[in-house]
Amino acid sequence: SGCAACHGRNGEGGVAPTWQGLAGSTVAFSDFTTAVADADYLATSISDPSAKIRDGFALRMPQNALTDEQIAAVVAYIQELK
Repeated sequence: SGCAACHGRNGEGGVAPTWQGLAGSTVAFSDFTTAVADADYLATSISDPSAKIRDGFALRMPQNALTDEQIAAVVAYIQELK
């Protein structure tokens, strides 16, 4: 789905936030709020990219056509990255 173009081939980040070490970490948003990057946050961020914008990243993640099963697979992948 093109995720690697911005998040990096191995989730290392680039123009978009890294996925490595993301799961379980506290993330900051452009509206000065924070949240723990749990499975619900990750799934929402993938299914509704405009819900919360990460602080320090001006580019907005584009909408995608991933199914619930594909989103769950991406979340599981992110959770495995250390």
